[in-house]
Amino acid sequence: MASEHEMGDGFLAHKESTEFIKKVSHSGLLSTLAFNTPPGGPSLFIGNARPFVGRCCYICAPQSWGSLFHNHLALLGFRNAILVTEAQTRYRGWLARRLCNFLFVNERAIYPDVPFLEHRIINNERVQEAVENLSNIPDQKAPYNLRNVLGIFHQMQAIISPLLLRLSSWVLLKVFNSVFVNLQVHRGQIEMLRKARAEYDGPFIFLSLHKSRLDYLLVTFVLFCHSIRVPYMTCGEDVQLPFLRPLLRKLGGIFTPQMVHGASPREHLYRVVLNSYIKEMLIEQQSLVVYLEDPVPCSARPCLTGLMWLAWVFDAFHNQSIPDAVLIPVGVSYDCIVEESYFEQMGTGKTTVFAAIRWVFRFLQKNYGCIRVDFGQPFSLKDYVENEGIHLCTSTIPLQKILLPYVLGYSSDAVYYEKSQDWLLNNEDLIQLSKRHRVLVADLARHMLYNATCCSAVMSTTIMACLLFHKHRQGTLLTTLGKDFCWLMNEVLARHFDVGFSGKLQDIVLHALYLLRDCVMLKSRQLKNLIVIPKATRKAVEELSFYSHSILPVFICEAIAACALNSLLREVAQYMTDWDSNAEVAISQEELICKIVQLCHLLSSEILLLPPCQSVYQFAQEAVDKLMYCEILIMEENENKQPACDTWQKRFAKELTWKVMDDFDDSESDTDETVWKCHFKLGRTRESHTFFLFLCSLLQPVLKAYETAASLLHRFDLPIQEPQCVLKMFQLLQAQVEEQHESATLCLANSAVKTFRELGVFKDQPGVKGPMLKLSETFQQPDNLLKLQQYIQQFSC
Repeated sequence: MASEHEMGDGFLAHKESTEFIKKVSHSGLLSTLAFNTPPGGPSLFIGNARPFVGRCCYICAPQSWGSLFHNHLALLGFRNAILVTEAQTRYRGWLARRLCNFLFVNERAIYPDVPFLEHRIINNERVQEAVENLSNIPDQKAPYNLRNVLGIFHQMQAIISPLLLRLSSWVLLKVFNSVFVNLQVHRGQIEMLRKARAEYDGPFIFLSLHKSRLDYLLVTFVLFCHSIRVPYMTCGEDVQLPFLRPLLRKLGGIFTPQMVHGASPREHLYRVVLNSYIKEMLIEQQSLVVYLEDPVPCSARPCLTGLMWLAWVFDAFHNQSIPDAVLIPVGVSYDCIVEESYFEQMGTGKTTVFAAIRWVFRFLQKNYGCIRVDFGQPFSLKDYVENEGIHLCTSTIPLQKILLPYVLGYSSDAVYYEKSQDWLLNNEDLIQLSKRHRVLVADLARHMLYNATCCSAVMSTTIMACLLFHKHRQGTLLTTLGKDFCWLMNEVLARHFDVGFSGKLQDIVLHALYLLRDCVMLKSRQLKNLIVIPKATRKAVEELSFYSHSILPVFICEAIAACALNSLLREVAQYMTDWDSNAEVAISQEELICKIVQLCHLLSSEILLLPPCQSVYQFAQEAVDKLMYCEILIMEENENKQPACDTWQKRFAKELTWKVMDDFDDSESDTDETVWKCHFKLGRTRESHTFFLFLCSLLQPVLKAYETAASLLHRFDLPIQEPQCVLKMFQLLQAQVEEQHESATLCLANSAVKTFRELGVFKDQPGVKGPMLKLSETFQQPDNLLKLQQYIQQFSC
């Protein structure tokens, strides 16, 4: 990668990049790419086979899976939600064309708001019980009463103002058309939402990912433009713009403060009142938007606030307050997030009015590319609960019992057990539920996070950043970059993920380069020898890593298998004294699956994205199959052995003998043949080798962060609280990692601390302000810390 001091000798300065990209666009340089162009005209960038994303799980919700979807929905195509013409209104003519935005907004349907709920909240049994319990606590300055309940309720109460909703939607139409190229919505997904309203008797619960603060306005805007009931939404403390909080409150935003375990009595009462408020809105058939993750996924877990709301929805259904609830995963994808950098999302401090106005002016002066909003197939919560018996029922044990023997150099059969999610099950808002229901809610949260991620589109900046960050760190020709862009796009589509763009190849490549212009440099002595080189600055590396991370869910299965295969190859290389380039290495399927399972347990649940209806062993088998499909692994053929899957000749062998009447064992042991253990050999093609290295590089930022964090544990002043431990780990990673800036992020620091805590590296110790972390007795020995570092290092390239 090029550094900033190399900006001479053919490199273009940042101010010249935009004009130069426009020059390349008009030159037709990319039109000579080797692309499957049909005779007679230019080829479209997207082919005819485009996946329809968002189908619900046929295992967990079989009745919902076949109820709303029809094949014709996939053919309805996309529409630009911010492109409004007179065709979307009831009027025609010159004046209608000039006022089409106003007429369109005025004709959208708005559903009635919730009635007056104060008396119902005050008379709620849980609220009255909570007030009575808090009033009996001694040494209080003032006793709690119903007046406190009204004060708390008025702080959280939200309304949906029809006038403000229409006005804000009209403003957003103007603003979005000036800063975004388009806002893509699939017509078939919208049609499923309309059918679900007529088929299911229950409120809509939109469970969305959280990529940017713009999500708060975006989901409401899209639903309003299609005359679907606008939902109430959870709003966190990350919204600090002075004018945005009052606006969101009148558009259905319910602001909830950050509540922790062991909170004050007032926060406990706040949680009870909020629970009652949500329950009453569900009874009134009001829709809700629940965000499954924080604005920046720095916790590497599902958002606990979203889990709390989901538990309340389940509690209302379980207590028969509502007959059913319709769960809808939502995926939002951006070419570029509206925040100037993803570090801007981490700030939670107060923002002044002057700073907010400056941010608005900067926002209006930029172009952020395209947005894609996907709504997954709605499914019934009742259907999900009724099929609880076919959910994964494998015994779960702590990660410490699963992985710690392998870290210390031993082996254990417990590796094929499922990892327990105690951090979810012990949440304070789930304690009111039974253990079986807590497991069900936690699994539902994981499944919805998986569904929402799978229905999120892969944007052009994601593919471009992935190529520049993982494959062309030293730079490449623009024509080569265009070919690789087409290749990676086809790989994404082949894995049933959709992309959020269409058009001609040269337009898409230049569009992505323009949006990532702060991260790349263009070098050219002649126009035909244009070279694209990613910058080596910390900001550029972190931005490319941030955008390329969105492609990891597409290849997570193959990436984990490739890193596990790399670990086995490194073990083999240690014992090879006379290495021959023509020597073939036999890879045992059993050993490879064991390595894959170990790496799956090591990674956090958000990175792995494993739904609860799939076991980790099934995931490992699927990963091996995908490596075979990519021709990275080739099954070894042995003519002298009978494959284990071929039972025909075993059952009807020539020396077949009849069993005696009292022998009913059907173990296929009539012959003395032993079951053949499957082995693989590595693919020999250049393409398979290149793809193997690409897959390994996808997980390197995570593994490098874990490895570096393990080497820094001896520098901690323990005991320490977990938030301070994460911040200290983040600071040490930034100081330690010099060239690989992508590994020094708050997200990965938090993920490493959480994983080490589950692994038994950290041990809880009671403290004044909460649990404190200290090193366990096992890892107080330097040798064991070194073993932990070496164990993680085996999966790295």
